[in-house]
Amino acid sequence: MKNVNNVKIAAAGFSTLELLVAIGVMTACAAAFLSLVVAGQAIARRQPEAADQQQRARTAVETLGAELSLAGAGMDRGPRPGPLARYFPPVVPSADGGVSLWYVGRSGGQAALSDPLAPTSTYAGVDDGGTCPAGNPACSFSVNSSVIVFDGVACHDVLRIDTVTATGLVFRPAVRACAYGPGASIAQGEVRTYRVDTGTRQLLRRDEATGSTQPVLDNVASMDIAWLDSGRRVRLTFRFMPAILVQLPDLVVTLESTPPNQRGG
Repeated sequence: MKNVNNVKIAAAGFSTLELLVAIGVMTACAAAFLSLVVAGQAIARRQPEAADQQQRARTAVETLGAELSLAGAGMDRGPRPGPLARYFPPVVPSADGGVSLWYVGRSGGQAALSDPLAPTSTYAGVDDGGTCPAGNPACSFSVNSSVIVFDGVACHDVLRIDTVTATGLVFRPAVRACAYGPGASIAQGEVRTYRVDTGTRQLLRRDEATGSTQPVLDNVASMDIAWLDSGRRVRLTFRFMPAILVQLPDLVVTLESTPPNQRGG
């Protein structure tokens, strides 16, 4: 009876080989399952980041596209009406590797200088030529706004208004390269420079009248600028980097624009 019992016990167990095969199968299944989990986690991390990259790209294109559509907008009255491109290039490269855009605002003062404006002067009278609303001798210029002054020959500058008087404008102190005589055009407008700080990886916008800089977008690695058609057309190529360490390629987006106010300049 002992021998029979021993035979039954041996038949009910597993051999060493069977145990090794079972362990191997379980290990392979566990490894496959873990690889699926890891892959799923990676996809879960990449998808939000990819969507974030695309959103940043859309924001950059919309922001700069809107500014480029305004670039070169000029005066609609006064001695030098029409696009600024008739008098100077309104879209130009900046010294720090960015792009600067000049345009006259859709509303605000437009006139001519009635007095000379020396390179360090802070006051100039304005001559509306009879085009300003009655009872508004300052021609709708407003305090703490920027103005573009140009003479139609070679000079153009941007200034900041500190005070508006009944007959003229008081500007924030600044040194300019040019002197302007009576008759030079002056209009409320904007001069803004867009550039990428490769250290902080930010797209920055600088107000050239005040010198203040504001970040527009994060995780922008670079902005390459190409000038086409003798400067009438500009191509901006952005490279966006992931915000977190995931296996996601950099996103490259190109914006090509011919500002409408430069076509007939």
